[in-house]
Amino acid sequence: MKLSMDIIAHWIRQYEPVATIVSNELTIAGIRLFSYDKTPDRDYLYIGRTSDFVERAQVQEILLVHRKDVISLKTQELEDVFDTVMDAFVFYQKWEQDMLSAFQQENPEQVLIDASREIFGPMFFTTNGLQVTAFSRQYPKNSINRNWDDFWNMGALSVDSLAHMQNGKYMENLPYKWNCEVFYEENVERYPYSMMLSQENGEHQLTGQLTIISERPFEKYQKHLALILKQALCLVAGHEKEGQQGSVIQNLFQSLLQEGQQNKAGIERFYQMQGWDRKRWCVIAILKKNNNSAGSYGYHMRALSIHFPEILFCMNPGEQGEGIVCLLTLEDDRGKVSGNRYGRIYPKEFFDMVRRLSFRWFLSYPCQGLENISIQYQQAKAALKEEKEDYYFCALQDLVGFGKDETLRRLALHPALDRIRAYDRKKSTDYYHMLKVYLQCERERVLTSRKLFVHKNTLVYRLKKMVSLFALQLDEIYEREYLMASFLCLEQEEKAE
Repeated sequence: MKLSMDIIAHWIRQYEPVATIVSNELTIAGIRLFSYDKTPDRDYLYIGRTSDFVERAQVQEILLVHRKDVISLKTQELEDVFDTVMDAFVFYQKWEQDMLSAFQQENPEQVLIDASREIFGPMFFTTNGLQVTAFSRQYPKNSINRNWDDFWNMGALSVDSLAHMQNGKYMENLPYKWNCEVFYEENVERYPYSMMLSQENGEHQLTGQLTIISERPFEKYQKHLALILKQALCLVAGHEKEGQQGSVIQNLFQSLLQEGQQNKAGIERFYQMQGWDRKRWCVIAILKKNNNSAGSYGYHMRALSIHFPEILFCMNPGEQGEGIVCLLTLEDDRGKVSGNRYGRIYPKEFFDMVRRLSFRWFLSYPCQGLENISIQYQQAKAALKEEKEDYYFCALQDLVGFGKDETLRRLALHPALDRIRAYDRKKSTDYYHMLKVYLQCERERVLTSRKLFVHKNTLVYRLKKMVSLFALQLDEIYEREYLMASFLCLEQEEKAE
């Protein structure tokens, strides 16, 4: 789970933090001690002393820095602060895991409420018929307000309670896609502030409302965490609807596309629900119509799901529904790689159908398992942005780009190199070194054979075999530049180790 700086600031409130926070999103994937030896990662929170960030600093404090946000603590206990922030990640990771697995329980809405008792105040869930089916049990009658007492007496909201809520003072609407409203009931005593989260199923139909009530205005950290609660509510709605197991998987799929490596619990849950082999090779494909007829994407996605039940589909979460994201599983072609730079068999029937439906596809590189699914999604989006069918034609810019994520850069390496090294280990060949020297010598065969201490004819024979085995296009400038950049990155990686 990603956290926000407001969540962190609340968690370390015992240190009396002084914060300058401009971000309003969940963007922190982890924490690190600050070091000038590393390129800062935009998704991490960096912790250090003032002198670590600013040379000759006059004041010695602990700073927590994430992008443009800074939290200052008047303490010198760096290890204690680091451990405390780490506790936050552990706590919220478990909380999110409990939330997103609630649909497996008998009364999932009650599970969501019980799991959130340390974060929010009193909560109750109502169906579309205003029946209260789950609520915070630790708040008895006469402890909150008249609305609370009404459903204790009736098991439902009364007309008066509903009128109070509807006549409340509208205060705020959280990011529109989440449909979360914050309001103030002027004529309700003691707990006048409320936040209402709409529960929607896979077809975006309203199936219920979760209401959180509070004695005081909601803090930012609570609003940020409410978005996770909303996501879990919708996951429950998709699961409860008969025949909508696909909706649960699709919601989880969309979540993994955006969170990836950080959502380890989600990956485990995905494996369990789908019964997938963890060693299975997967690729992300984005399908898009040439004429941009977004209105028909839903229909096409359902039709493709029927024809290809083994493939997972969802609407493109990053493009407001414009496009379909597919998770394809691949098979090993047992070394027969002529014309296939990845050494994997793609589902031909699927791409024939996609072509008949006038879709274009934009492919990521294949990866084993789901641990890098969000990076693969970034690769497919890069191909979409550049209007290239294959990420191969965009990978070089990620490989040499300044400030790129290390995992993204590692997965942007030329796909042939890992396969060449694996082949060398298995067959006791030396194609990897031969290719490297050949490119360094700018394809001058006499010079290459001299450096490798082999006869020119032997070199020619081995080059021809290597090109055939690994589908290399060494006459193309882009291919050669891509390979050389990959060699350099691998060398730097090996030196760093």
